[in-house]
Amino acid sequence: MKQKQIDRRTLLSGGLSLAAAASLCNSAHAEDRPKPIVPGLEPGPARLTPLELRLERPEGGVRSLSAWRGAPFILHVWATWCGPCKIELPQLDAFMKKLGDDSPIVPVAMSSHGPDEVAAFLKNLNLTHIDPWTADWHEFRTWLGVSELSFPGSYLIDPEGRLRAAIEDETDWGAPDAVAQFRKVIAALKE
Repeated sequence: MKQKQIDRRTLLSGGLSLAAAASLCNSAHAEDRPKPIVPGLEPGPARLTPLELRLERPEGGVRSLSAWRGAPFILHVWATWCGPCKIELPQLDAFMKKLGDDSPIVPVAMSSHGPDEVAAFLKNLNLTHIDPWTADWHEFRTWLGVSELSFPGSYLIDPEGRLRAAIEDETDWGAPDAVAQFRKVIAALKE
């Protein structure tokens, strides 16, 4: 059997091709990574009218999103059927635990089943810091002025109830500096 000899140019060319392909793969994965809180949620100019959204929870509990007015907060939208949400929710739950009981994050399941099913979903995943709020995704979508919603999504709402920033993708709640980033974003709207 005759062996074929590889010259240095062929070897170098092949190596460079592999390096270029690896670089492209890494940049594609970078786009798939969760977005950092800053700069994604840094406040921009106020947009849209104040958000009015009816939230429901098990046992018939109803609350208006306007109950959070007077202080900035994050409206985090997710769905029980959303794969990226299932990955992100445990990070968000741990993040909310670090913030404590007065966490200015309002997670709301949209385009999901009713509040009882959402509560069972959260219990199955042992997510104890996320309340089983649900809302009508059509109403939220209309307010945003979009035909489709991206899940998960984090929306920075100012004290008057207006949209100031949004990450319509996963957020990196587990980053080492996530709490400091979050406090910076909230403080910017309290000034």
